Amino acid sequence: MKLIAVVMLLAACAHGQTKPFHYSLLDNLKEKLSHENLADRVVLGTPTRKYVPIISGAEFLLKYLGSDPQFKRDHFWSRLAHSHPGSTIAYREEENPSTHVVFLKMPDGSLKADMHLDGNGPQKLFPHLDEFFFHKVTFQDNNQDRMNANLKRALLRETKGPQEVFISQRERTLLYIHETLGLQPIASAFGNTMFRHYAHQFIWKTERYYEPMVNRFEISLVRNTLKNSIEFGVASWRQEESRYIASGQQGVGPRLRYALRHAFVVPTPTGTEFAYGRFAGIVGTAAIADAWHPWRKNPYQPNYYRRATFGLVLDPIAKSIWTEFAPDLKRRLHFHK
Repeated sequence: MKLIAVVMLLAACAHGQTKPFHYSLLDNLKEKLSHENLADRVVLGTPTRKYVPIISGAEFLLKYLGSDPQFKRDHFWSRLAHSHPGSTIAYREEENPSTHVVFLKMPDGSLKADMHLDGNGPQKLFPHLDEFFFHKVTFQDNNQDRMNANLKRALLRETKGPQEVFISQRERTLLYIHETLGLQPIASAFGNTMFRHYAHQFIWKTERYYEPMVNRFEISLVRNTLKNSIEFGVASWRQEESRYIASGQQGVGPRLRYALRHAFVVPTPTGTEFAYGRFAGIVGTAAIADAWHPWRKNPYQPNYYRRATFGLVLDPIAKSIWTEFAPDLKRRLHFHK
């Protein structure tokens, strides 16, 4: 009996030693505050299921976030999910994962505050909405182990610099899902369908045939899925950083040259190389659509070679320039307050 008890005790000890450590929301927030040298100024309280209250340092943190360019103040519409949207002040980090801090003025003049982590910041509206709806439908919260892995990668990026950022397989998969099945591609396909349909109907009347609106919407979604699927496969195989990334430089000239160059090249583990995945998606989609177009109900056939040519040049350049200069444009137009 003693031998059996000893064996069971040793097995329990071995199981305890091999049991993986799981991060909590409190662990991740403490790591974030320590990295920003705020651990001594901001004291966290007992965590709840979705957030951690701040028991000391709320006034200091409110001023700190207001002066930090990495944090943006929430608009009123984004605070409607809170119980007191009119009297709530919230700041959300631009990076992924996004630190979200909510402040509430109490009747006695004190400031109540709490923190949590989201997967996407305010600059990623549609992925953030996708994440929000996913949590509501599945009744799940953020996986803090994955959040910690994302946090470590984000902190590493700050030390390596923006041109040395590489995408993980999980980040690539989530990016593919958001850009293929999320709200953004559906809204983009609908807007493109409306524009092209009425442009052909009222402006370019010389074309006798044009596809019905429903057909345009269908092919727009299919073309987007084909392009993302081909790019996903090639970029995963070559380990390319397929996202468009801002330079972080100063001056219009250097930034414009960076944007034009990085429309055609991407970082890889072996250096900066031609963006094979990006352009394979453009050419492959045009070739497949040219050979297989099941929604065509009239003699008109689009010139897919012309579309591929324009897509190879205009599409990546437009996206690269938009990524580089869009934050400046938004600030000038007061999109962020």
